[in-house]
Amino acid sequence: MRIQMSQLRPLLISHRILMTVPGMEDFEKTGTNYDPDAWISYEPDLALDPYTTFWGTSGTALPRMGAFSYTHSKLNKTITVGRFTSIAKGMKVMGAKHPLEWASTSPVFYNQRLLMQTYSADHGVELNAADFSYKPGNISIGNDVWIGEKVTLGHGATIGDGAVIASNSVVSKDVPAYTVVGGLPAKKIRDRFETEVVQALQSSQWWQYAPKDLTHLDVANPAIFAQQVIGQAAAGNLQPFQTQPLTAKHIAEHLQA
Repeated sequence: MRIQMSQLRPLLISHRILMTVPGMEDFEKTGTNYDPDAWISYEPDLALDPYTTFWGTSGTALPRMGAFSYTHSKLNKTITVGRFTSIAKGMKVMGAKHPLEWASTSPVFYNQRLLMQTYSADHGVELNAADFSYKPGNISIGNDVWIGEKVTLGHGATIGDGAVIASNSVVSKDVPAYTVVGGLPAKKIRDRFETEVVQALQSSQWWQYAPKDLTHLDVANPAIFAQQVIGQAAAGNLQPFQTQPLTAKHIAEHLQA
């Protein structure tokens, strides 16, 4: 599914989605760094929260992404991102899987599209295609995740809340919450915090609240911050921040108007 930027911009403005470059000072100019005729793709299950940011031209594909997250990288259609997450430049997803357990990993034996169809026609032969069924798994990036530059994610990976992925890493396995990983393949470097602090932060679910409720708390002290959120929520002083994400239905209605 696609929409041209000139048609999309009113929705970006109304849904408070920022497509920007350094130095842009007026929100009403969101998306003006793109060619008005540029096509922007999206999936039927699009759910893009307000107060999300796309730097440069990373917004050529609209993802499922939570409020207050930003990306410098174009996000693959298999990726879902939580809230308050930061994604640097050059993040990508691994290429297609090959049948390494077979005698050959070549697509000649199972993925006989145009090239092999042409070969078959040129030589007047019929090829047999082996069955290699493979569907890339969805990638889940949690809340408050920080992904450094040029990170590669494996299909089906889950990145836990609060995790940090070092630049140039290749993530082939799930990353637990509040874990710092790096390398090729990515391995655990350290925990971000002590177990008790991690448990408190996860219990607080602080990312479900609005910045107006959070920025007055002691964010520089994770243990105190978590307890402040838990205490304020228990006292009834915090309410989850409800959003109306941009969806494929909104786009369809806009195009029909």
